[in-house]
Amino acid sequence: MLNSKNVLVIAAHPDDEVLGVGGTIPLIRKSGGEVTVLIVTDGSSTQYADDTKIHIHKKACMEQANEALGSTRVIQWDYPDMRLDGISHVDLNQSFEKLISEHQFDTVFVHHYGDINLDHRLIHESLLVATRPQPGQYVRNIFSYQVNSSTEWGARRQDSLFMPNYYVDITDTIETKLAALRLYTDEIREHPHPRSEQALRDRAAVYGSEVGCNYAEAFHLILAIRRR
Repeated sequence: MLNSKNVLVIAAHPDDEVLGVGGTIPLIRKSGGEVTVLIVTDGSSTQYADDTKIHIHKKACMEQANEALGSTRVIQWDYPDMRLDGISHVDLNQSFEKLISEHQFDTVFVHHYGDINLDHRLIHESLLVATRPQPGQYVRNIFSYQVNSSTEWGARRQDSLFMPNYYVDITDTIETKLAALRLYTDEIREHPHPRSEQALRDRAAVYGSEVGCNYAEAFHLILAIRRR
C-alpha cells in the first residue's frame, strides 16, 4: 500500500472497517505495517439508549472482529451514533488532528464523501481538514472506501458516485474478511441485503474482475505525496 507502515482506518460505526477495509487490513499487517482502527461513535446510543448490555455486546463484537483481522489496536470514541451533525465541526476536526499528531500515521482510510449515512460524510469532511497537506503533516496517503448498504445507497449523481481508482487484491484474505463480518452478529443480514456475507463476496468478486483477480477491495485515492 504505497509503502504504508503506520495506517489509520477510520470508521463511523463498528463493522464499517470490515465492510470497507477488512481484506486489506490483514495484508498491511502481513507486510509489516501497523493498523489502528478508530471507531468514531459509540455505535449504539441512538438506537439503544441507556442499554448497557447491548453496548457491551457490540464492543465485544468489535474487539473480536478486529482481532480476527489482525488490527494492531482498536480505539473507540464516544461521539453519539447517528448524531454527529450535533457535534461542532471544529471539535471533530481537533479530535482527528490530536490523534494523528500523537501516532504520526502515514496513511488514512476514511468513508466516501457521497455515502447516504450522514455520519460518514461528516467524518470525511473533518478528516480532510485534519490532514490538509501543510508543513509538518504526517499523513501522505488518503483513501476513501466502499461500505455496503451506505455507499451504493447514496445520491446517484456524477459528483457523488464512488469511483475507485486503486484496487487491492484480497484473494488471499477474503475469507478472513467474511469471518470478521460474521463476528458482528447484530449487523450481518440475510441475502440479498447488501450487508450479507454473499453480497460482500459478490462485491469483492466484481471489483476483482475489474482488475484481473478473483477478489479485490476498491478505494478512491484522494491524495498521495512522495517526499524526499
